[in-house]
Amino acid sequence: MPFSPSKILQFTHVYAWQGMAILVYVGGLNPNGVSHWYTHLFFAAITKGVREVVSAIPFVIGEWVYFILIILLIYNTIQWLLNIKFKISQPFFWKNGLYSWSRRFAILYVLFELVWGLNYQKNSPASQFGLQVPSQYTEAQMDSLSLIYIGQLNEIRANLDSQTPNEQSRPLLDSVISRAIKSYNLAAITYPFLEYTHPNIKRATFPRLGDKVGYLAFYQPLTTEAIIRDDLPFFTLPFTICHEMAHQLGYASESEANFIAYQVAITSQEPLLKYSMLLQMFTYSQQAQLALIAKRNDFDAWKKIAARNKQLLSPLVIEDRKKIRAFFQERMGERIPGTEKLYDQFLIWNQQTKGIESYNDVLLWALAKPVAH
Repeated sequence: MPFSPSKILQFTHVYAWQGMAILVYVGGLNPNGVSHWYTHLFFAAITKGVREVVSAIPFVIGEWVYFILIILLIYNTIQWLLNIKFKISQPFFWKNGLYSWSRRFAILYVLFELVWGLNYQKNSPASQFGLQVPSQYTEAQMDSLSLIYIGQLNEIRANLDSQTPNEQSRPLLDSVISRAIKSYNLAAITYPFLEYTHPNIKRATFPRLGDKVGYLAFYQPLTTEAIIRDDLPFFTLPFTICHEMAHQLGYASESEANFIAYQVAITSQEPLLKYSMLLQMFTYSQQAQLALIAKRNDFDAWKKIAARNKQLLSPLVIEDRKKIRAFFQERMGERIPGTEKLYDQFLIWNQQTKGIESYNDVLLWALAKPVAH
């Protein structure tokens, strides 16, 4: 019998992972189902439990997990390359090899999607906030946002100066983390889905590795750790921490995580967090406006806008932006070639069609719900 129960059972067993991969992929085509069954139930429950356990460990384990996985990948690749010349002439080599690699890919795909990846397929948080997010912005809108942010930056920074007069007296990272958690839970009064429990935010053990690979912080889905570089310019820390906390709540898209951090900063009573957010948002809006001007080749307008914004910013804000810019300029030559392109492609594979540029899509969210002024 060509389709006997035993043969069907055998086929199902042999191709179980490939079948699971298909089921996961099909399930991911239903954003409503992913949002409810995966993100809000499965992911939320599992990650809260893991965060509670892992946070009790006093050091970062997520970085070591990645190191081990990379070593295993290199080892297995070398082993495969060494053995392939002895197996290539064997019967069924290509057939067995195709099955073996399809199974490995299916296992990696299923595990990645269940641990983290399905969050990319869920509904946009626009529905949670009741927003209509535009699909594009104009030069005039970016100019308006830049002017709003400049006014708020100047006002908040004037009051911050007495609290943080120099880098040596800045609060410890633990204090910034505490403020971020407090701000999330304040926002959760209005938006209960932003409630943040079981904190698991840790200092990177190898912060300078970020200069090589290109990260300020990252979320480790296997350990649920938000891993933060504590060597960053101080005023970038609060917004960066809130961004990674958004990932811990299941907001996978970079633009959505930026928006959650932006929204938390708006409702926060912490001037430090608001200032950190405004620094980033102003950078995004000014860059977006200047990029649109550059597209029409109006260099005089480009210089005029850049000069106007600099003139309007207070000297304190300009100094803070200089420190941030200097931090990145000093490290520009340390990036391992190709890492930025790999990350860009990773984002594209996960439905962030603009790749790395998707970070500044938070401007579209800002237009849907701009900072009150």
